[in-house]
Amino acid sequence: MARNTTTGLIQSLLFLFMTSLAFAQSPQCPNNLAVYNPNLRTACVNGTFFIVPVDTATVQSAVAPYNLVPLPTSDESLFPNGFPAGMHPVLVQIDIQNDIRMSALQIPTPLLNGNIIVPYVDRLGDGKTGFTFSVKQYIGGYDGSDVSGYVPALVGSGEGTTIFVASFVPDDGPYEIISTSPPEYIAQVKDVIVPNPVSGPGVIEEVVDTDFFTVSNSSYTAHTFHEVISQPLILTNGLCQRNLIYFNQTFTDPIFRNGTVTLYSPGGAFAGVYDGVQGYSASGEVLGYNPETCSSAAENTDPMALA
Repeated sequence: MARNTTTGLIQSLLFLFMTSLAFAQSPQCPNNLAVYNPNLRTACVNGTFFIVPVDTATVQSAVAPYNLVPLPTSDESLFPNGFPAGMHPVLVQIDIQNDIRMSALQIPTPLLNGNIIVPYVDRLGDGKTGFTFSVKQYIGGYDGSDVSGYVPALVGSGEGTTIFVASFVPDDGPYEIISTSPPEYIAQVKDVIVPNPVSGPGVIEEVVDTDFFTVSNSSYTAHTFHEVISQPLILTNGLCQRNLIYFNQTFTDPIFRNGTVTLYSPGGAFAGVYDGVQGYSASGEVLGYNPETCSSAAENTDPMALA
């Protein structure tokens, strides 16, 4: 494990050094975790997270050879209204991260992220401990600088998380307002197939479209979203990784959303238009650990991140 930890540290430092060559941008919220975790990856995140109900058989096929953990629908703090029968949640996430740090190094430019992830996956085979399984993960540079995503995508893939470079709309924030009566927002992810940073545009393909509104009530609680977001991630190298997001700061500003999530074929097996999807927008602080055994990741996940 010492060699794996050292390799992860070197790769993360390379990631920070290369991307720090990009232009500077002020953070959207403070990174208060870096001072307490100097050797771990920390950042500020602002994004929207959707829980998309998808046919359980389709989800089970996507996460094979693992099984799904039965949803804890009896826990009213997570599922106060249950969950649609025959369906399993899929987390669709679009966010912007900034003030990204590790040790004394800092990335002065934000990065945008798009994830399609299945929570409540049975990595340990115990039928109860939930992990997340990455269907697709995308990363892109700020303000149209798609090429800024190549180094972190390469580093992440080397550590056991396959990451693709993407273009985002908007490319300078977590979402964009397109109407004011009532306020309507969009966020989109587009797979960069052939980049063209010189004359642009390159060849891109749609991955995720979201169109949503603010709502006062939700079938889920904030705890529901925190739980599915911060379950340990299953890596491709046999290990797992804790990527916790803490939503307990004064600047979190949580807001419930409702809208349409459209997934296209590059996003995996879940292509389709999903209406009435419930979501959650908030700011938080990211704490990313080095890869570790999956049992260790489960045992050491901080309950404060799930609350």
